[in-house]
Amino acid sequence: MSLPTTVTIQGSEIRVDRSTGYVCITDIGNAKDAGGGKEFVSNWLRNANTVGFFEAWERKHNPSFKGVEFDAFKRRAGLNSFRLSAGELIEAGATGIIAKRGRYGGTYCAIGLTINFTNWLDPVFYVETVDNFLELSNRIHGKDAIYQRFARELAAENYGLVTQANAKRKIPRMPHSMASTNLTGDKKVLVQRHLNQVDADIINLAIWGVTAAQWRQQFPEAAGKGQNLRDHAHPIELKILVAIQVLMRHLQEDGYTAEEKLDRLKNKAGELVPFYCKTPEDLASYKAFREERGW
Repeated sequence: MSLPTTVTIQGSEIRVDRSTGYVCITDIGNAKDAGGGKEFVSNWLRNANTVGFFEAWERKHNPSFKGVEFDAFKRRAGLNSFRLSAGELIEAGATGIIAKRGRYGGTYCAIGLTINFTNWLDPVFYVETVDNFLELSNRIHGKDAIYQRFARELAAENYGLVTQANAKRKIPRMPHSMASTNLTGDKKVLVQRHLNQVDADIINLAIWGVTAAQWRQQFPEAAGKGQNLRDHAHPIELKILVAIQVLMRHLQEDGYTAEEKLDRLKNKAGELVPFYCKTPEDLASYKAFREERGW
């Protein structure tokens, strides 16, 4: 289950960043007063209480937070000339806020900071935000969603199993040219990059039937938002992915060819589906999900 892309507040669709769950407070400001979102965000950030809340939030939720830069913000907060941007907060080590540019641009904040913004903005928006984000939190942090996010992180970490094995291989010659995806520089680096990409594509083909490049071509809008195959994966597929990555490491070490790797991993992926789908209902739901998704 993917994170929702919008949540409704006061009848307006508010965007939610898929990868972090952060909420676009610019959209909330625009819902309050059309076109006024950017100014509302700017005024909220320059508020002395906001600076203090940001520091408290970061100290609790960000283990790497130092807070030294916030001293300067606190000294200046309240002055007529004081201005504070999302970029300055990020440079000071804040992780609860992100700024996006372009078509999907705006200022996005963690839910706790978003609720603080709505409390500052308007009491009605505050009440609606709390109610809507309780529901949103259940969807984001429910059992299935928590597992999916954990599985995605584990799958990303396990990718190191694939790349580490290739880094240790002795490579006598360059592979057949695939220059469009190669880096310039040391030939050994080129070969390892090529092998890593090939093995990653083999895993994608075994589970989803497409390479990452093919998926990006088929879904350019999603790819343009920085999404990938895993962002649209079923929890069962993420379980299979973790298992397949471990098996790929063994196939690498045993010197299997690319064709042999694909054949074995594809068969194993098929075997794991009924293993992870504990009931006929689970299997039917999984198949329906894939059919609706279209790949």
